[in-house]
Amino acid sequence: MIKVQDIQYVLYGVSDLDQTAAFLDDFGLVHVADAGGRRYFRGAGPDAYAYVAEQAAEPGLRAVGMRVASAADLEAASRIDGASAVQPLDGPGGGACVKVQMPGGVRVELVHGIAPVAPRAVRDPLPFNHGQQKNRFNQPQRPERGRLEVLRLGHAALVVTDPVAARDWVVRHLGMIVSDSMLVPGQSDYLGFFMRCDLGATPSDHHTLLLAVGERAGVHHVSFEMQDIDAVYMAHEWMRGRGHAHHWGVGRHVLGSQVFDYWWDPDGLRVEHYADGDLFDNTVPANVVEGTPDQLWMWGPEVPDTFFQQTRQG
Repeated sequence: MIKVQDIQYVLYGVSDLDQTAAFLDDFGLVHVADAGGRRYFRGAGPDAYAYVAEQAAEPGLRAVGMRVASAADLEAASRIDGASAVQPLDGPGGGACVKVQMPGGVRVELVHGIAPVAPRAVRDPLPFNHGQQKNRFNQPQRPERGRLEVLRLGHAALVVTDPVAARDWVVRHLGMIVSDSMLVPGQSDYLGFFMRCDLGATPSDHHTLLLAVGERAGVHHVSFEMQDIDAVYMAHEWMRGRGHAHHWGVGRHVLGSQVFDYWWDPDGLRVEHYADGDLFDNTVPANVVEGTPDQLWMWGPEVPDTFFQQTRQG
């Protein structure tokens, strides 16, 4: 069985490449290349790119890139019903991919062999003096103000018409496992599933994909990891000062525990900064909860009424 290792990139159609590039620069991504009519952006980590943008009449998510462990996995992926043959990637770092659609129409690009790059310099995580555990001595907290770089793409929250079918496909073909299942309150129908990569004894993010029910396939948000909680708050101040449209945050989620902050990009699509998310190995069983607002956040501003229903601003 193929077991995806992590999310690699997201591909978006955008209405104005220059506006998107300016927004992503403020958000903390770095423009690294133009190729084949696409612009490539990276975080500070070793991934060659995390966000790909192409000009489009109708903005929206075009594909999610997921990394597999070997070329043999790509060959196996090409035998999934409806999958493409193995084909080269045109972006920085080369590599190859297999394209396939999950139930409902979201395209997944399974990739291997994208050459890593040298990480960019970022400040170290801040040490904290907790109430009963002191870790910082003779060292004041003075993180530098300004633009904050994201480290990596962390997860994609996808909208699917049939989350059970999408979950079963992701388990069968991508080897992912369920962290949390959400039920319609008071019913037995599923609202969605938080899915993580199965890396065995190696912990992985609480969710790399979220599969949430909606009227048509698409994206709810994509999320990028920051160095620590201070970075999330300081990026919030930077983004606000640059005049970008804020959606929700700063707060802490329940499922996944991340400290979050959501923004609207120039096309009204939702993107998230986060830090301090949960990591689970494959011994932690799936949890089942009712999908109520109380399951969304522990502290922070009230959840917007349209957080789940609204996938695009306006």
